[in-house]
Amino acid sequence: MPPSIDAAPTELPPSIDAAPTAVLASPGDSRTAEWESRAVRLFEQRMLDKNAPFPCIFGVDAVKRRTLRYCFAPAGPKRVAALAEALREFAGQCVELGRRTSLVAFFETDPEHRDLATQEREFWALLAALAEDDEEPWPTGISTDTESATWEFSFAGVPFFVVANTEFHQARRSRYFEYFTVTFQPRFVFDDLAEESVAGRNARKVIRERLRAYDDVAPHASLGSFGGESNREWVQYFLPDDESVVPQLTRCPINHTKPERNAMSGPRISTNSPIQVAPALRELMPEQGSVELQHDQPGKTFTWHRHSLDEQLHVLEGGMTLFWVDADNGYHEQRVTEGARIDLPAGTVHGSTAGAAGCHYVIKPEGGRTAVTEFLQEAQWPHPPVSAEAAR
Repeated sequence: MPPSIDAAPTELPPSIDAAPTAVLASPGDSRTAEWESRAVRLFEQRMLDKNAPFPCIFGVDAVKRRTLRYCFAPAGPKRVAALAEALREFAGQCVELGRRTSLVAFFETDPEHRDLATQEREFWALLAALAEDDEEPWPTGISTDTESATWEFSFAGVPFFVVANTEFHQARRSRYFEYFTVTFQPRFVFDDLAEESVAGRNARKVIRERLRAYDDVAPHASLGSFGGESNREWVQYFLPDDESVVPQLTRCPINHTKPERNAMSGPRISTNSPIQVAPALRELMPEQGSVELQHDQPGKTFTWHRHSLDEQLHVLEGGMTLFWVDADNGYHEQRVTEGARIDLPAGTVHGSTAGAAGCHYVIKPEGGRTAVTEFLQEAQWPHPPVSAEAAR
């Protein structure tokens, strides 16, 4: 019978206790690895291209002033250690470098990162691992609540605005780069560019105009100003390649705080209008336990995996292509749309790719319990996963 899917678990990179290999580099420093030299060359050429002015005027200025710093994180188990060491060193010297500085972290190509979704999971796993390793006091003036307008990712006592670039961004060209790249901009870079200031308004106007000229899609609706009403910094870190937005109730993928950092002595409770639970969801709820309401963006693929419990999947909106193998290892796939119910036996090896409109669905595990999900290594895949194009 056709399978359902579960959300891919967050897999953190290996422990950052391993010896770091990255070296904080200045512009003009020679590199021994060919990929490192190529990354810097492509980056600086792109930032200084007069025929296609890059939207971030602060980044362009930093390249011209040579106040940027670079680091190079290798693929494999030392990746997080390299990034943590370089970011810690940069945090200690960034003030001396002046208002126009950032740490640009280039990552050696990892063949496991095959699409935008896997790269996004890696990005949040990296930030989560950094947050776990950080022992410095929380910076003054920065909220510990990720959904606050004044929250910012912080490390070694310095708040940073973070920008991810990937080879999988195509329409949003300002977020494209040949190598996975994460830029850490100290919050003080923007201190003289408050939203209500003349300089701040002018800078944002110029950047938005350049974005419209540079990208094949409009400036993303999530772009905002630190401290501004309804602003959420984290949703701006890794932008999608289209105009889809993160739902308001979605929380940041990382827990950036540790219990001893939180000044709260208990829960924070407020009174709001109650959220209505749809009758269909009430009917699916077990006597004790939970169900999962899942949304997959268009083209989202979960590669081959299996669950430890029997599950039911109920498609609410949109659709997906489900693929699975039977007891004789025979391959099957089927397109399912709104109204479909799939009963999935425990242990079924399967996967799915969301259609052009994405897919909202409910997963009801056996007995309302939480299933354990096991993803297969690529060498164990019984068949290539259904591509986004094929799912359309």
